[in-house]
Amino acid sequence: MLRLIGFAFLLFLFVLSFLGYFLAAGRLRTPPPPQGVVVEREGRTFTLKARLARTPEAWRLGLGLRREDLEALLYLFPEATDAPFSAEGYRFPVVVAFLDGEGRVLRVARLAPGESVAPDTAYRGILEVRAGVFEPRPGDRVLP
Repeated sequence: MLRLIGFAFLLFLFVLSFLGYFLAAGRLRTPPPPQGVVVEREGRTFTLKARLARTPEAWRLGLGLRREDLEALLYLFPEATDAPFSAEGYRFPVVVAFLDGEGRVLRVARLAPGESVAPDTAYRGILEVRAGVFEPRPGDRVLP
């Protein structure tokens, strides 16, 4: 009988430890607070309340799909790409700035929800901004 109680107690501790693990894992998945992304233009700086996208999952979850009150989203790629950008499923229009390796804006596109654009150039990152918040221009420099 004592062995059965001991075994039940160990099983109970085992279940509690896994429950604690899953609760901790859920807390760790919450995104960090937004950061400031700085855009330099002719000696002036503008700071946007933004989130940095560092994973492919964050890349797929664009600014117009998030349920966060952000002004911008910054994607940085490990290597250059010329893949088209799509605002499919977005809830509001966005301004998309295609960046080179140093963070300079190469091209700017204004997209309504559902539109897509092929940049016609290789780029290393994208700054996505809510329409009406800030208009990036070619030659601006983006600093994460």
